[in-house]
Amino acid sequence: MRRVNRSGAYGAAHRRERGIVAIIVALTLAVLVAFAGIALDLGKLYVAKSELSNAADACALAAARDLTKAASLDVPEAAGMTVGASNRVLLQSENVSLSTKSNVTFSKTFTGTYQTKDKFMPADVPSIGYVRCTVSRTGIANWFMQVLDATLGTSAVAATAVASTTQSQTTCALPVAICKPAAGSSYNVGDWVSSKVGSDNQLTGNFMWVAYPGQNVPDMKTLLTGSGQCTLPTLGTQVGHTGNIQSMDDAWNTRFGIYHGSYNPPPDPTGISDFTGFAYSPVTQLNGTIPTRNVFPDFRDNQRPNHTPYQGNSTANPLEVQGTTQSSIYYSSGADRRLALVPVTDCSALQNSQQAPIQSWACVLMLHPMEKGGSKSGLDGAIYLEYRGDATDTSTPCATQGIPGSTSAGIGPMVPVLVQ
Repeated sequence: MRRVNRSGAYGAAHRRERGIVAIIVALTLAVLVAFAGIALDLGKLYVAKSELSNAADACALAAARDLTKAASLDVPEAAGMTVGASNRVLLQSENVSLSTKSNVTFSKTFTGTYQTKDKFMPADVPSIGYVRCTVSRTGIANWFMQVLDATLGTSAVAATAVASTTQSQTTCALPVAICKPAAGSSYNVGDWVSSKVGSDNQLTGNFMWVAYPGQNVPDMKTLLTGSGQCTLPTLGTQVGHTGNIQSMDDAWNTRFGIYHGSYNPPPDPTGISDFTGFAYSPVTQLNGTIPTRNVFPDFRDNQRPNHTPYQGNSTANPLEVQGTTQSSIYYSSGADRRLALVPVTDCSALQNSQQAPIQSWACVLMLHPMEKGGSKSGLDGAIYLEYRGDATDTSTPCATQGIPGSTSAGIGPMVPVLVQ
């Protein structure tokens, strides 16, 4: 076998190459470790930033919630700082610090100057519409970046959130409207609102049928048998409809669990009308003078939970309604379909037109089914609603809080929303 002799120069060169590879590997590992360290440090700062953002959001929402009708800014400031400080930062290892008043500031407009509460006079409080929360964490130790640069030993992160209030989504509306009270008077919770536009197109009572823009009688019936008008028109929208519309009775009565004609109980129990077919008040008390009374708690606490049947078609309660009440299988998954919103309109406009502008929205309770056949009970075909309060009142049973709704319809209690 032939042996190849290598010179000493070749061996020295080979050893030098092996030394260069070792240096390159060492430098590459250093760079990789540095990048891994930077990624870990930046990841920790990113997590801290997210945690502070959550704290700022919670602080702003809590403070904005208490802006509504606040007598002073002490309450929203305290609410924001308390809720914000209940959040945690640095991989949930410590509580967020909101220890200074500058963490919570207020402004009348979104783009205005945000100042601490002591900069405002008491007269300014009702016009305060925005609150800003700023939270920060300084002195966050870096694990690896300081190895590359001693000046990068610590970092700081901060987060800011701005919140305001807007009107919430509420219960859907019926295709009827009630008249605005006369000057100097108002509706009280528990008042019974009677009648509607008569067959002679004259206003004979305090509420009337309405067709919302683009709708007619078939659409109105669908609103009664379905969810109602959930996309509400803005204030000032003209609504109304001529006539008594006697054909609305069967659609109206489905909300009492009474089905007649083309209307049948839904086959699916999840698609039922109200919890029960109970007639809200004894029909005999509707004869003659209609009392003004607050009997909603009796309906809510006693009659509905016990699934008390509808009180019609008897000698003592002669309200004549055709149809049957639904089976008890539907009671357990019912809904408050007799509680709904209605527009409050300026009925004086009906003197020259069958439409009137929406002034506001009210929560009402449908009191009883529509009578079939005229005046056996003395109602003469009239319908009665009970006024349950203004739609912007958080105490009404129609109010749905926590879900922002339309900002243009002018309805619903005010709820906090983030704007930045």
